[in-house]
Amino acid sequence: MTRVEIESELIDEIYHLPVEKIKLMLDLALSWKEEPIKKTKKRPLGLLKDYKCVIKEDFKMTDEEFLQS
Repeated sequence: MTRVEIESELIDEIYHLPVEKIKLMLDLALSWKEEPIKKTKKRPLGLLKDYKCVIKEDFKMTDEEFLQS
C-alpha cells in the first residue's frame, strides 16, 4: 500500500468520526512526531554475567512444554 493510498483511506475513515475522536487522533500523530524513538541501553547481567548455560543434545522438551514450564 502506498502513502497516497493510506492517506486516502485514512481521510475516508476520519470523515465519519466525531470531532472529539478526530482531535484525539491528531494529538496522537503529533506526539509521535515530537517524541524521538527511545533506544534502550544495554544492561549488565549482574549475578548471571559469568553463568554459562549448556543445552545437551539429548535434551527433549516440546515448545509447548517449555512455554508452560
